[in-house]
Amino acid sequence: MIDWEDLSNKIGAARRQLRPQRWAPSCPSPVLADALGRWAGSPADIRDHLGALFTETVAVRPRLIVELGTRGGVSTRALLAAAEVAGAHLLSLDIADCPLTDIPDRFLRRWSFVRADDVAFAGQPFADFCAARSLPAMAEAILVDTSHRYDHTREELASWLPRLAPRGVIMFHDTHMGAGWYRRLDGRVSRGWNNERGVIRAIEEHLGRRYDETTFFSDVVAGFAVQHVPWSSGFTVLRRLEQADLRA
Repeated sequence: MIDWEDLSNKIGAARRQLRPQRWAPSCPSPVLADALGRWAGSPADIRDHLGALFTETVAVRPRLIVELGTRGGVSTRALLAAAEVAGAHLLSLDIADCPLTDIPDRFLRRWSFVRADDVAFAGQPFADFCAARSLPAMAEAILVDTSHRYDHTREELASWLPRLAPRGVIMFHDTHMGAGWYRRLDGRVSRGWNNERGVIRAIEEHLGRRYDETTFFSDVVAGFAVQHVPWSSGFTVLRRLEQADLRA
């Protein structure tokens, strides 16, 4: 007698082994969906990280969010959604003009864009920006998504980590660029460029660790909780810890 249920389970297991699992990002938060608009379906490699970018930022209860590198403004929209939920302000820096269009005014009211070198701006210009808004010269959330080069990322770490608030979070895109290709969660593979491990190498140097960025990993080191996902060019999160967080 054939056990049809058992046979169905075996066929299903075989199909799952032969076909790789794929995922599609979604926007259950209406605020995030409203901020992203048609860009929610963008083929950009940052798309798979927008939800994490949004929630990681909201989780630190920010007053000020800083975005280093704006370009097309897809990540900017996710950060503005976080700013709307948290009642925060977003400062975006880029060396080129980056206009943001087709987004509701309530988000734009929370946004300041400054065309500037992000390393140079981290000094007195940032202090002046914060003073004009009666804010301490600190950011609770920082996104680094600029040149993706080793030397520049080292300078950004040196310049902006002192500006990261206690228990703040600093996030890095493009920490796994491979040899110029990246894989998205939907299973597609797209051409990028080989940055010779520039971003992850600078992070390793700062933390005193050696990572395999092709893997999913977590770590606690040098006063940070670290989490890395390898897909879509890589996304690495460093959450600043205080000494009290490490006592058990």
